[in-house]
Order: sequence, then structure tokens, then C-alpha cells
Amino acid sequence: MQKRAEIKVYGRVQKAGFRDFIDEIAFNLNLNGYVKNLDDGTVQVVCEGEEAAISELLQKINVTQYPIRVENIEVTCKEPTGEYGTFELIRDEDLTTATYERMDVAARYIREMNSNLCQKMDSIGGKIDGLGGKMDSLGGKMD
Repeated sequence: MQKRAEIKVYGRVQKAGFRDFIDEIAFNLNLNGYVKNLDDGTVQVVCEGEEAAISELLQKINVTQYPIRVENIEVTCKEPTGEYGTFELIRDEDLTTATYERMDVAARYIREMNSNLCQKMDSIGGKIDGLGGKMDSLGGKMD
């Protein structure tokens, strides 16, 4: 069943890459609408789509993951209007502010890549240690 959700998110949610995070989730869930910063420091999300997809969006955006800290989410559900054809991230019109926000997003992606790389290096290190043990065992058999 199609629904419309008007969402207001409180916490440390601006200048943290949060809108890009929401935009990616909304894209993956096939939701239409928009996300934007409000002057009071909150983030507004208006989305339309399947009720299950909106519920999943609400679960996924309720995060505490540096630098984002969601403290509260207010949701008002309404009947969908069909006015949105896609999901849009509305950026600040001030170019300097928008540029700094994009840098925050870039920093988030670099942190994620670094974390993934560290996990892969740990995995490779374990495999190399195992290979070294096998080589030692093989060397003992050749003697």
C-alpha cells in the first residue's frame, strides 16, 4: 500500500553527510520525495512509496554513527499525492556551505573505505599466517 511520510529528524544531523545517507537509502528503497536541512538544525524528509519501504527507511536512518547522532524522529503519515517522480536531495543555495557539506560526505566515505580496508588487511594477515605455518610444515617433511 502506498503511503506518504513527513519526517523530521533531530540530533546531530546537519553537516554530517546525513542527507546523502538518507538519499542513498531512499534510492535503494525506491522512494520518491526529498530531504533537506531546516533552519532549526533538523532534517526534513518527505517521501512516498510502499509502506514497508518507508518503515525500513525509518529504521535505517535512526543511527548513531560518527558524525551522525539521531536523537528523535517525528513522523506524520498521510495519503500520497504522487507529486514526486524521484527522490531529491535539496542542497543549500550558498555555494560555500554546499561545498563544505560535500567535503563532510567525502570524509564519511573515506572513513568507510578505511574501515573496510582494515578488515580486509586483518583477513589477509590471518591467511598469510596460515600459509606460513603450512610452509614450515612442508619444510619439515622435506628434511
